[in-house]
Amino acid sequence: MIMIVTFHEEFRERISAFLSEKGYEVCVPPHRQDVIPLVKEKSPFVVVLDMYVAEPNGLDVLKELRAQHYQGKIVALAGTSVRSLMSQASQLGVDQVIGGFQGAGGALNLDQVESAIKMAFRPVIAKRAFELYEARGRTPGNDLEDWFEAERQIFRVEKSLLAAKPTKAKPTKGSKKSTKANKTSS
Repeated sequence: MIMIVTFHEEFRERISAFLSEKGYEVCVPPHRQDVIPLVKEKSPFVVVLDMYVAEPNGLDVLKELRAQHYQGKIVALAGTSVRSLMSQASQLGVDQVIGGFQGAGGALNLDQVESAIKMAFRPVIAKRAFELYEARGRTPGNDLEDWFEAERQIFRVEKSLLAAKPTKAKPTKGSKKSTKANKTSS
């Protein structure tokens, strides 16, 4: 599962839809305060974290993920305005850093996001490919077949998943959205 954490709803939807179409299982927290509880609940393999988020900011989210012993991969979306944060982010174990939203239109290279996710999965794929190689009795000459089969197994790219919709989690009790709903219903 891949969790998408970004401040901008339109970009969150674009990234989520793109990855879902590619066959990834995607989870989108309803609010930034819901990231940590949802990570504990869903255990995503990769968190795509926009370093531009605020309240809490991206670096605080990253610190809290690591403080809670999240061992998964983190792909950071970052541009020049958050460059000063990246040395701290590196020390906290960001696995990949890619450019954030660029230009007035806020373009993001979605293929670059997928490539970063695949790089994060690389050690897991390599391990599974080796297991397949060993299961075949260490017969040489099938390296690519083993690799592609490992990718298929890990990414579960099947027709049924390609039609899957992104998961939208319910707000936790402490999130702003649930608080607003409670205030409105009073």
